Amino acid sequence: MLKIKGLNDSLVIVFDKGSFEDYCSMLQEKIGANKQLFNGSRVVFRGEGLRNLSHDEMIKLQKLCLDNGMILNNTASESKVKEKPNSPAATLSAQPVVATAPAAPPGNKDIIIHRNLRSGQKLHSEGSVVIWGDVHESAEITAAGDIIILGTLGGIAHAGYYGNDNSIVFALNLVPGQIRIGNKISRASDDQTKRPYPEIAFLENGSICVQEYVSGKLPRR
Repeated sequence: MLKIKGLNDSLVIVFDKGSFEDYCSMLQEKIGANKQLFNGSRVVFRGEGLRNLSHDEMIKLQKLCLDNGMILNNTASESKVKEKPNSPAATLSAQPVVATAPAAPPGNKDIIIHRNLRSGQKLHSEGSVVIWGDVHESAEITAAGDIIILGTLGGIAHAGYYGNDNSIVFALNLVPGQIRIGNKISRASDDQTKRPYPEIAFLENGSICVQEYVSGKLPRR
């Protein structure tokens, strides 16, 4: 009904035929039996059973994994989720969100999270990342595109993970331990006090610049 195996530095959770309640029960049981194995591990959902899950049920399973310190690596999955009436189509690779946000269009690799990222947790996106919450100290985000934090960024943020120098890091309160954009690194400044304005970090002339964000005025992309 539910199997877990290691593949390419990820844990692959295979959902055979079963019910949503059975999946939740078995997954909680397996996590409880070996929390160290799951905490910090990249997780991929696969299996025929995913086709029988609703969008909300899929989100609950993803949230269960995230709440136990796992990192969703769903870009490797191609299994489709059953559509609900009058709702957008969703696939695992297109919709790695953990709240009832609108489904992303097929092929979208962005991640939208409606919660805080706790200390020690890691998150990777093959697109951009938007977090409606805070990123605590020692938490780490890596993204192929932009990183946007609608809260306090106190951990490590690496935008443009594959070398995209046009990526940006934005936060309502930008006090990171470290910022990386492309292959450039900027350490935390000595002034870690909260500013009364949002800030944006971007690359300019080969260096990471941080400045106050003014609505409608983005750095040259």
